[in-house]
Amino acid sequence: MNKGSKYWGKKFNLIELAHTQRNITNFVKILTGKEIPVEFTITGDSMTDGEHITISSNITQDKLDSIIGLALHEGAHCTYTNFDIPKKIGNFLLEHNLIHGKEIILLLLNFVEDRRIDQLVYDTAPGYQSYYKAMYDRYFYNNTIDNGIRSNKFRNENWESYIFRIINIFNKHTDLGALAKLKEVYNILDLKNINRLENTLDSLNIACEMYKCIYNYLVTLTKDEHVKQSRLNKKDNNPKGASIKSLKNLLKKQEDFTMGKAHKQKISSLHKNKIKAISESLIKVEFIKSADKKRPVHIMDGISDASINENLYDKFHSFKYTKNDNLIEQGITKGKRLLNKLQIRNEQITSSSKRLKQGKIDPRRIYAANFEEDLFYKIDKANYKPISLNISIDGSGSMKGDKWNQTLINAIALGYVSLNMDNINILISIRTSGDVFTGGQVPLLILAFDSKKHKLKDLKKLKHYREDGLTPEGICLEALNIPNSSYYLDSYLINMSDGMPTFLDYKDEKAISDTARVIKNIKKGGVNILSYFIEREYNSHKYNAENNFKKMYGKDASFININNINEITKTLNRLLLKKELIS
Repeated sequence: MNKGSKYWGKKFNLIELAHTQRNITNFVKILTGKEIPVEFTITGDSMTDGEHITISSNITQDKLDSIIGLALHEGAHCTYTNFDIPKKIGNFLLEHNLIHGKEIILLLLNFVEDRRIDQLVYDTAPGYQSYYKAMYDRYFYNNTIDNGIRSNKFRNENWESYIFRIINIFNKHTDLGALAKLKEVYNILDLKNINRLENTLDSLNIACEMYKCIYNYLVTLTKDEHVKQSRLNKKDNNPKGASIKSLKNLLKKQEDFTMGKAHKQKISSLHKNKIKAISESLIKVEFIKSADKKRPVHIMDGISDASINENLYDKFHSFKYTKNDNLIEQGITKGKRLLNKLQIRNEQITSSSKRLKQGKIDPRRIYAANFEEDLFYKIDKANYKPISLNISIDGSGSMKGDKWNQTLINAIALGYVSLNMDNINILISIRTSGDVFTGGQVPLLILAFDSKKHKLKDLKKLKHYREDGLTPEGICLEALNIPNSSYYLDSYLINMSDGMPTFLDYKDEKAISDTARVIKNIKKGGVNILSYFIEREYNSHKYNAENNFKKMYGKDASFININNINEITKTLNRLLLKKELIS
């Protein structure tokens, strides 16, 4: 007896397509015990939402077995997969502080769940094994993939390499030494005992463990360590084999296969690019208790090219957007002028004391050796004490226009100074809210520029920020983790904002009191507060706004007109040259 589609004949006209549809529907019904509609789609591969299965109408003889296997695979999802888990994965990941890895974890979840249900069907329905084999041959087993696994490709320590190696981890040619954490991931997955997973939640827990294993490693990997480990991964491997382009095309098909199983829609190029953007952007989530409620704050460490390209959190202008270029140049020009005034901070301050009873001999006093004992001198050297400036900017929608333009110019000027001074460290952060990938708004803290690790090109990326969103003032300030002042370091918080804290239910007196609490705690660490309320010439709410602003930041809070915003850099200029900062 013929196995597989050979039993059905070779031609596929409209009648045979209908026949194929009915037979696949019957196969799925036998497997699942449910009346699950199987329908054609004009383009694309099979997918299911748990209630319907769609298959491609572009059926040829050589693809039929794999399409049947794919439909059976989707039918198994309808029976064994809990579709509420992937639908509500955002809540689960927020609770476990893993929302930054949502897209990748979703891919890993579908991968683990596929392995679980496929093994279950393979063990309990041997009559369907030939269709499953055809499905795996089509998506996972071919010479190109085999050659790619054995080659030196996809051996760099990044998410793309890990996804390729994980998706093909059951291939007989798999090299667990291809990546530093691949063997550990393999042990977490434990394919030989995949039947130990009883449900979709078990699969999600395994996916999260796999993700954490890789993520915790990648985020701590230095550039030098990355280069060294990637070079070690490629040692003694064939540099030839399949082309990277063909492998990436196959990887996309494998990702589409994997992601299409638990969603109505397949993974799109948009989602794929967002996965890459999130992995390249160091994003973490911290839960901050504010106003008696825990809230997840998304913290973006730096502005990466990928975050701009993909407009993460709906916060960035594209690279083609040049409106702010002139503002950046104005800021740099202003920074150069300010730098000239502050050069003394780079210089060592020296004073000489002469006619001393002890110390180094002053040769110019030797002539008096027979008459005086004050032949010695001493040189005192002092440097300006290092200073840490945390410039926290309100990036909400109310800052649009001239307020933001002037604030940006001053921030760029100070950032430029810090890049050219030895004892000034500046962190420029932006407080706002952003569109999270699961939908809705979250408090967003962007650590846009850090002079200790960033360069001028990173400072210039501030021009891509699009002022928009709400004002989660105290929430983001608490997540900032400002270093305390000490004998060796003076720490300052410079706040620039134009309104009251507002984020969903975090508003009015509740938010004002919470922000005041945060500022009070920051002051306890010896951090100096310089807070500027940027206002227009006319503000009908000026009196209330100023009172509330002083409640939050103290009686020394300053109120400056948008046309006098240069007072901020003038104040900081005087501050940086204070004699008491000399150590």
